[in-house]
Amino acid sequence: MADSQDNMLRLSDDMGKMADRIGQMADRIGSMADRILETQKIQNENIQLTQQSMLEVMKMMNDQFKANSKMIELFINKGLSTDMFK
Repeated sequence: MADSQDNMLRLSDDMGKMADRIGQMADRIGSMADRILETQKIQNENIQLTQQSMLEVMKMMNDQFKANSKMIELFINKGLSTDMFK
């Protein structure tokens, strides 16, 4: 009878230790998930800033193309040759 009680106590103790380890692992997983979420937030902000910057660059390039087209149109209308730019 004492052996079975000792075995039950050991089993109970082992189960408690396993539960503690599982709890620690869950805490680590939670911490890692928090870090991953924070990283994703930062990356999303960086992507948004990059997209805004690229849009501004594209707008500037479009404005430059429009200005160049107007200059060429003026040269053509005034009878100037674009060969002088070569």
